[in-house]
Amino acid sequence: MKYFIAVAEERNFGRAAARLHVSQPPITRQIKMLEAELGVLLFERTHWGVNLTPAGEDLLASASQIEALVAFASDRARRAGRGAVGRLDVGVIGTGMISIVPALLRHYLKAHPDVDLIMLNVPQPAQLIALRQRRILITFDRYLPADQDLLVETVAREPLMVALGASHPLAKLSAIPMSALASEPMVMARDPRHREWVTELCRAHGFEPTVSQLAGDMIGGVVMAANGFGVQIVPQSARVLSLPSLVYRPLRSRVRAYDSMELQCAYLKSERSPLLQGLLEVVRNYRKRSRTGTVREAPSTTRVPR
Repeated sequence: MKYFIAVAEERNFGRAAARLHVSQPPITRQIKMLEAELGVLLFERTHWGVNLTPAGEDLLASASQIEALVAFASDRARRAGRGAVGRLDVGVIGTGMISIVPALLRHYLKAHPDVDLIMLNVPQPAQLIALRQRRILITFDRYLPADQDLLVETVAREPLMVALGASHPLAKLSAIPMSALASEPMVMARDPRHREWVTELCRAHGFEPTVSQLAGDMIGGVVMAANGFGVQIVPQSARVLSLPSLVYRPLRSRVRAYDSMELQCAYLKSERSPLLQGLLEVVRNYRKRSRTGTVREAPSTTRVPR
């Protein structure tokens, strides 16, 4: 098409060849191939050059649009290969939605403005099903399983906080030692993985937790804590949830293994999408800046203990 446009505009094969910086025989061959494919003559040859036939005139009217469309499609394909365009489906749930993950996604979109980013907000079991069905490329959550087909990366390790009512006696402290929660009723998320983690934290400090309420998720638990139904242990990012009757205090743990809570991401080991690689680059740069964690891979037969 590029050769056809040059010959049509120059009305001469020699001048078209000079314009395109090629020899004349390739142009002649391409025009003959185009005429054979279309089954029509595009040029009438004369002793001084060529004239367009009616078929050639009609093709020329569309040729520039065709060339531009091919150039656009080619450029888009190259950009898709670099992860610059396309659709990126991301799973996210719980407190990861509050601050860290949205900030990461905004940073990603700033560098990839032509990518359509879609978020799926459903519980983790549905997230993992969607991941394995390739309906999403990556999921962000806490307590992600290190299954054989997944890679799990730490996004951030967040300091622990206690969410409690402003009138609670412990609210007078600038920081709350874990031992002070031994006799306190606790709000926990209904998710058994969260309850297991908090129970392990309490046992590491020598006591069993007293569960007062089960919330649908950590966000609902913060609301319960604000209204005096118990205290809740939350990651630092939960502080963006502000209520008039709610305060947050740093939690002091004497057990290093339980002095923070991980936010993680998981994706299929076999996934090679450039879109995923672009987002992982953002995640890893964030992790590098915050100096938190690496990649966790499942062992051959058992789950990595937490």
